[in-house]
Amino acid sequence: MKQIVILVYLLTITSLQSCSAQVDKKSQAEELKLDSLINTLITNKGIPSIAIGIVKDNKVILAKGFGYANVEDKIFADENTIYQLGSVTKMFTGHMLAGLINNQKISISDTLANFFPDSMSFPKSPTGQVVTIKEIATHSSEFPRYPANIQRTDPEPFKGYSVEEMLKGIEMVTIDTIIGVRYNYSNFGYGVLGTAMENRMGKSLNMLMDENIFDSYNMSNTSLVYKEDFNKTLAIPYLEVSPYKRTEPWDMGMLSGAGNVFSNIADLNKFMIELLQDTLINKIQQTKYFQINDSWNYGLGCFIVDSKKRNTKIIYHGGDIDGYASSLSLYPEYNLGFVILTNWGEGQVIGDAFTQITNEIENHFLGEITE
Repeated sequence: MKQIVILVYLLTITSLQSCSAQVDKKSQAEELKLDSLINTLITNKGIPSIAIGIVKDNKVILAKGFGYANVEDKIFADENTIYQLGSVTKMFTGHMLAGLINNQKISISDTLANFFPDSMSFPKSPTGQVVTIKEIATHSSEFPRYPANIQRTDPEPFKGYSVEEMLKGIEMVTIDTIIGVRYNYSNFGYGVLGTAMENRMGKSLNMLMDENIFDSYNMSNTSLVYKEDFNKTLAIPYLEVSPYKRTEPWDMGMLSGAGNVFSNIADLNKFMIELLQDTLINKIQQTKYFQINDSWNYGLGCFIVDSKKRNTKIIYHGGDIDGYASSLSLYPEYNLGFVILTNWGEGQVIGDAFTQITNEIENHFLGEITE
């Protein structure tokens, strides 16, 4: 899963300066005007569509789509248009894990091998260290970005990656250093994490998310797997090339916990409101379990950023796969969250567009940057 959007966003956060006091919520809703910026980005950069959701103080401030969900048929995007989220899926996988930890079904210190058949050979460090839930969930397990036995077949690079292949892929992992000290982003790890939760609970990850997240939060148009109902509202994915080149949504098989969720702005606004609540599950998920650098940490399926320039904490994840890109950001101290989606991926241009939109939203709600 490409991290172009994430990297651009990181540079944006670290370059920001101190903010002034937030303005009245009512005037925020009235004064926030993204239409001109987004329509200009769509026109000048050739982006098919961009969808934006913003929540503030437990209320929806904005839920809107711009441009075309389907360029060929001239179908406009709106708040109900379905996009695949890519790595923003990890926010859901991490939230599911936090819920199981809260219910004492899983401990973050549990050995990962305990969730799989005893007959398997699990990787160890040269000194005999074993991987735990904490390390697999924080990208510090030394698992590779993708399994060694995956065969990429465009436009669905992971379709058919089965349980048997995953178990074999785990046994193929070799670890040549200390576990738990190095950040090494791993989509494979999050696929393994999802499977571990399935094995512990005796239910598919799709069913677990349906029961504990999507149904609980009234997210009726969100799913870990593609549904036939999505055919009418799906944003067609396009590669970041000109002229537009259509591709297909991914079917990540047993790696679904890393990037397979489908959702829309209306549902993601509900999810952000839930993530901003003062709950035990949110506290578990948004704890700093692994320090990446002086400002960046990883929780459970989310980056936790101590923005020195903005002097605030940001909970964040981005996603970028063939034909889709996404970004979800939470500012707990401001009770603010926003999500950006597009059906254009695999390139730098969309990352630049996300940066401009992020700057506009931050400046509006957190205050203009002053020298």
